[in-house]
Amino acid sequence: MDETMKFYDIALPVKPNQLFSYKTEENIVKGCRVLVTLGNRSLTGIVWQETAEIDSTVGYKKILEVVDEHPKINEDLLELAEWISKYYQCSLGMTLSAMLPSAFNVQIQQQIRLIEQKVIPESDGIPEIIINDLSKLSWHDIGELKKRLSITSIQFQHWLEILEDLEIIEIKRVFDNKIKKKIANYLVLSEIKELPKLTAKQAEAYNYIKSIGKDFLLAKISKTYSYAIVKALRNKGLLHLEAREVRAGNETKKINLTKKNINLTTEQKNAIEKISASILTNKFNPHLLFGVTGSGKTEVYIQAIKQVRDLGKSALMLVPEIALTPQMEERFLSAFEEDIALLHSHLNDRERWQAWKKIKSGESKIVIGARSAIFAPLQNIGIIIVDEEHENSYKQDSAPRYNGRDVAIVRAKNADAVIILGSATPSLESWNNVLNQRYQLMELKERPLDFKMPSAKIIDMRKHNNQKELLSKELAEKIMEKLEAKEQIILLQNRRGYSSFVQCISCGKLFDCKNCDISMKFHSDSQELMCHYCGDKINMPRKCPDCGSYVFNFGSPGTQQIEKILEQRFPTARILRMDSDTASKKDSYDSMFDRMRNGHIDILLGTQMIAKGLDFPNVTLVGIISADIGLNFPDFRAAEKTFQLITQVAGRCGRGEKPGEVIIQTYNPEHYAVINGMKQDFRMFAETELNLRAALNYPPEHRIGRIIFSNEKNERFLIEQLNKNKNIIAHLRKILPPSKLYILGPAPAPMGKLQNKYRYHIILKASSASILSKALNFLKENMKLSSSVMQQIDVDPYSLL
Repeated sequence: MDETMKFYDIALPVKPNQLFSYKTEENIVKGCRVLVTLGNRSLTGIVWQETAEIDSTVGYKKILEVVDEHPKINEDLLELAEWISKYYQCSLGMTLSAMLPSAFNVQIQQQIRLIEQKVIPESDGIPEIIINDLSKLSWHDIGELKKRLSITSIQFQHWLEILEDLEIIEIKRVFDNKIKKKIANYLVLSEIKELPKLTAKQAEAYNYIKSIGKDFLLAKISKTYSYAIVKALRNKGLLHLEAREVRAGNETKKINLTKKNINLTTEQKNAIEKISASILTNKFNPHLLFGVTGSGKTEVYIQAIKQVRDLGKSALMLVPEIALTPQMEERFLSAFEEDIALLHSHLNDRERWQAWKKIKSGESKIVIGARSAIFAPLQNIGIIIVDEEHENSYKQDSAPRYNGRDVAIVRAKNADAVIILGSATPSLESWNNVLNQRYQLMELKERPLDFKMPSAKIIDMRKHNNQKELLSKELAEKIMEKLEAKEQIILLQNRRGYSSFVQCISCGKLFDCKNCDISMKFHSDSQELMCHYCGDKINMPRKCPDCGSYVFNFGSPGTQQIEKILEQRFPTARILRMDSDTASKKDSYDSMFDRMRNGHIDILLGTQMIAKGLDFPNVTLVGIISADIGLNFPDFRAAEKTFQLITQVAGRCGRGEKPGEVIIQTYNPEHYAVINGMKQDFRMFAETELNLRAALNYPPEHRIGRIIFSNEKNERFLIEQLNKNKNIIAHLRKILPPSKLYILGPAPAPMGKLQNKYRYHIILKASSASILSKALNFLKENMKLSSSVMQQIDVDPYSLL
């Protein structure tokens, strides 16, 4: 064996949870990217370690290229990746791949061109060879360029990225084809000495425009004011239009941000003092900030981050995507200005990569973002904050299936940092940690400025005179009262579409999805039946295909049906519906926010996306149309989700000087989730629910894991495959008795067919995380299944559907 060769174990983004050994003459540091071949594929891998034992009988492949001179992934993130891989039963390579923006995948790089000639520091001659072969006028394929120049340097890709950083060359990647430059009209206010004479509507539009900022997208006000009004203002010299490239994620910074003088409440001051004391210890300290809606948790976060920054450390804050509103962005940008990096779904791949590099270089020391922001390459972290820590959106639904909140706790522990979990409706897992004194509790029981919590009332829809009427008399009267008072209303119906199913009255045919074992939802705006799981659509038939009848029964109402009822009952009201059907555009949420803030919407109707992150002083009524939708799901978290949703949406009103009212319509008025949600009594709800969970061996008393088995052949084949492994499961029951492990199944999943795959599952309830890991590893190593049977392991699943 050649003694000049070095051998390294490489983590590759493939499902098998193993490392792959390759050889090279180069010295490589752990965490660097390399390009290798696996089978007939070339893949970007991460160097994990030197190979401990070399087998002289194995023909090791050579590493094609060493991409990085220095690791792209911090040491603490490498440690975190190892924990995620083991705990969530996912391959190390896939975990590491999830930590880096897609731009760092060498395979997606396609072409390069020259931007300008510059001097390259510490060159080995390769950069000059590359540059001399390029031109500014044409693109060159990277693979063909390397062959043409006969470059054998193992650092070819490394030099390409350095040249790109120096802005000597431009690299075109696969995702560039998906990201088209969007040119749009911007409104730009002109500098004027004297305001010309305006009509009332023109004056209203001009004042509204000034309240937003000096320049912004024309589309931002197009739904509120006609182009004729904008044109009139332009003709009078008050503004002009400019065609600009739209850059997602930057518009908030154009707003005139003013720093607010906040008078902290005694409770806020006490919470900040406790956090400050923890920060100064330079040790891991977990806190639960339990504050009622509107109690000022955000200001506590800001003060904590300021202290960390004053100490020269960095800060990371996770928020649910749904709660990353323009309002929240403004608060943090006004407090920290350019020191902050925002990571959210509105960033395209290139922008995410640029943000990553700013964080890695230390230019941005404060990161705020959704779930994947937990992998931001921050150094010297002093504090991690998880806002709305109970939110299910922190749970990743594809491998690696991590929970962002729990990963945040581990990262804070590894970094000896303080962590704050904040919520008005904490998860039962976090609350149980408070009861067991693992977390320090901080409470905010009151709203600032003596603003009162809203009054609430339950309407028993079983006693309603006309049960087909979706708005009770009490709610309809309250809506009219608020409209007449020029106050705003939020209505929640946590189901999109028009109705939950369509059924023929004559023969009973139910329109099911052909790919999934569920009914299709009717969408009235497109006159289509749609599956909300696989996205399949069909046109709504005029008559039943089985019996020819023209009469159908429509199921439980969605937001579209409620919207039509509101338009009929309140024809002069300005109504906006917000659900995933209407909020598909990037600026949809921003537009809603601006229109609500400026009083151009009377009734905001939507699903759970309007239940958090919104703070409008003029909202004085919240109506929950069907409070018990979620209670009907066969899921152990159904009551918890229902309580959280009621509490969170109820907290959207009464956030100003005007008192707020909440009306909760339900067919289950005695249910403890509904009653305690109305009372905003988390402690009583938690006590009831924790007792029920303990009796049934569900979290947080037990740890839970789930393996889903699926295949596209047929259900009988899947059953046969699982039956062959009965002895393995029986043996596991002997190894780990019920006092340590409960095994349920194999059994059909509640949704037995999804996206044309038949699904069975095994549910494991373990007395500890180590027992659960041991059981899952045993099943993975010993169950023998056909390659056509797919396995999906989910540790700490949020849902069992």
